[in-house]
Amino acid sequence: MNKKFFKILAATFFTTTILAGCNNTPASSSSIKPTISSSTSSSSSTSSSSTSTSTSSSMSSSSSSTSSSSVPVDYFFNTYSNPMSITYTTGSDYRGEIADPSVVRGDDGYIYAFSTDRVMLRSEDGCSFEYVTGNVIDTPDWYTDVYPEETGGFHLWAPDVVKIGDKWIYYYSLSAWSKPCGVGYAVSDNIAGPYEDYGKLFDINEIGISNAIDPQVFVDDDGSVYMSVGSFQGLYLVQLTEDGMGLLNGVNYQRDNKVLIAGRPGGWDGSTYEGSYIIKRDGWYYYFGSAGTCCEGKNSSYRVYVGKSKNITGPYIDNNRKALTASGSGTTNGSLVLWAGMRDDKNVYGPGHNSVLLDDAGDYWIYYHAFSSADNYSTRHLFMDKLLWDDNGFPYIENRIPSFQEELDGPRFILE
Repeated sequence: MNKKFFKILAATFFTTTILAGCNNTPASSSSIKPTISSSTSSSSSTSSSSTSTSTSSSMSSSSSSTSSSSVPVDYFFNTYSNPMSITYTTGSDYRGEIADPSVVRGDDGYIYAFSTDRVMLRSEDGCSFEYVTGNVIDTPDWYTDVYPEETGGFHLWAPDVVKIGDKWIYYYSLSAWSKPCGVGYAVSDNIAGPYEDYGKLFDINEIGISNAIDPQVFVDDDGSVYMSVGSFQGLYLVQLTEDGMGLLNGVNYQRDNKVLIAGRPGGWDGSTYEGSYIIKRDGWYYYFGSAGTCCEGKNSSYRVYVGKSKNITGPYIDNNRKALTASGSGTTNGSLVLWAGMRDDKNVYGPGHNSVLLDDAGDYWIYYHAFSSADNYSTRHLFMDKLLWDDNGFPYIENRIPSFQEELDGPRFILE
């Protein structure tokens, strides 16, 4: 894949059309023919999109006022196809599992992906990745706080990596199948590490969430820090300290004041959600969650839904104004973002557990895992597609169907 370059005249808000099939030769500003708008913005394939400023890797964003002057901006982008390309530093293909991806842009300009079982990847363009390590931190042993009789078999699941202040924090769930422990965290001065494990943030008994897995941390515009956590027994929001390294007012306070934002408490219910991810766009909070079965190859029924709210604590509602907390017992509320069940060729199964990346052109990209025919559905691999926005401001991917082995243009970043 050749890296593609183009130059446009850009203001804080802009609308542009990207020429198809461009090579690595820069396109002139006149050939792009950008349209500058003083009140709205949209990408070439979104129906309702605003250029946003990301305040941190938490994906908080807000609209800006329009600049009266235009300056040339160089972007670069590449092409990608699903499953995404991952190689070792030697150039050979990485064929291992990438599950529950947390994708974030580092201070060094690289795009990083962190996944279950301590894997870290790195990318220059968000389209193809290089394997960095399979051991971000050693597996902790604080599972004995919850299961004193156990001697091993626990793993780090579904990490989320966020910069808070001048520290990068690697949040993780420590778990084994049917034996969730809780959430811990590790800290580094650099996104690429090394990370020092600070141990347990809370366990399932302390926080009162029976399946406290899949943490995702969101930093709001005012600096408040929140964590969504949980699975098919209910998704909850707790508030952290401003440095992200503790529970605001202590664990007992958060246990008593946690907020149910999706699903419902009770027994395991796959028609509710796990794999939470929250972003903020144009004053709305968007909650993404995955419903169905995650890990059964061609029998996986995972798919991604979204709800939105004017408040971080909800209620999150879908396009039919139904609350995500009313899901369960076979009913899944939420506006559908993506689902492989609508692919006629059945090349993809079980897409879900996403994160979202904002590029420099104001477009949002959803990264997720899925099984595919590329390896006979043997393991979960990294996928990505562009988010579009409907007239009611709900995100979805094209046709709501994961792309597969199609060469598509990827995220756009300012050329330094």
